[in-house]
Amino acid sequence: MNPQTTKSTTTIDATDTSAVIQVRDLHKAFGDNQVLNGFNFDLKRGENVVVLGKSGSGKSVLIKCIIGLMQVDKGMINVLGNEVPKLNTTDLDKMRAKVGFLFQSNALYDSMTVHENLEFPLRRHWIKTSKEEVNDLVMEVLTNVGLPHTVDMMPSELSGGMRKRIALARTLILKPDIILYDEPTTGLDPITGKEISNLMVDIQKKYNTSSVIISHDLNCVKIVANRVVMLIDGICYATGTYEELEKSTDKKVKQFFE
Repeated sequence: MNPQTTKSTTTIDATDTSAVIQVRDLHKAFGDNQVLNGFNFDLKRGENVVVLGKSGSGKSVLIKCIIGLMQVDKGMINVLGNEVPKLNTTDLDKMRAKVGFLFQSNALYDSMTVHENLEFPLRRHWIKTSKEEVNDLVMEVLTNVGLPHTVDMMPSELSGGMRKRIALARTLILKPDIILYDEPTTGLDPITGKEISNLMVDIQKKYNTSSVIISHDLNCVKIVANRVVMLIDGICYATGTYEELEKSTDKKVKQFFE
């Protein structure tokens, strides 16, 4: 299979309603280190796309640029019809309410119960809900990640896999259109990692989410990916299904599957 690169155009087609994220000619450098060097990428509605690359290749930088946590040097990012680099703080917050971000570290508040951690995004985005509605939402997402019994527990009482599930539940409580996963199985044993990967697929089906998954865990990639994007040398070097890329004879692609 020949690697598919998409470095040519910088035009975003606003009429393409099937794409919930479009990235064109994205550049990001840190001093002399050019991390993204004309990266192009689309995420279709209802699709799980894994971005695969070496450590330090720019995978986490990419999703931080998509969500507006980092400023781009050059290029276009369109998320749900919004040109992210042009958004003011208020509009950026509105856009972020539709995009869930699962941090690698989970980012749970140690001083809050599970219930308090889950209701925090509702308060953060000033979503008007009654106490009963909040309780219903909390129990709904906890049930969907298989942990309704943890509602009054503290994060310190949870295993690593349980904390990951709670972090995912917190992401789901706003019913996002898009979820960005940053190394969702890092630090987990293989069995728990597989459980989290299968849960991500269940969430995709139940909530009809579109997701970008940053991962170097090939077991996770194989389970969750509808499509894989290879981030090599700062560009979208190749893209295809897991099976297509696994069969590639290109040395730069092949090294990830050996």
